Amino acid sequence: MANKMSEKKKSASQSEVEEPKVRESKSARASVREERQSKATRRETPKPVAAPAKKSGGFRNNVAVRFVMESYRELRYKVTWPTWHEARNMTIICILLSAAVGVLLGAVDFGLLQLFKLITGR
Repeated sequence: MANKMSEKKKSASQSEVEEPKVRESKSARASVREERQSKATRRETPKPVAAPAKKSGGFRNNVAVRFVMESYRELRYKVTWPTWHEARNMTIICILLSAAVGVLLGAVDFGLLQLFKLITGR
């Protein structure tokens, strides 16, 4: 009986030391993004290979090749890509916003043309 009590006290004191994990309600988008970031941190990032001694004609020492390789690594391991639904929604918003701006500019252009015709008497 005493052992059980002491074990409970030990587990209680250990749980007090650990920070309690409280999840707040988040939007689905934020939770997906966090999940993706946690997956990215779990993956092992490629470890840089020690550069060999400079050789003449070594293609890895070429600036353009090194740039392409670093770009690939960044796009593969560091970029957080949107989900299919996020990309679709952003595309729809972009198209609608572009159409609205086009209609607004068309209306302003038409109004200024009519004002110009009124002033010049044409």
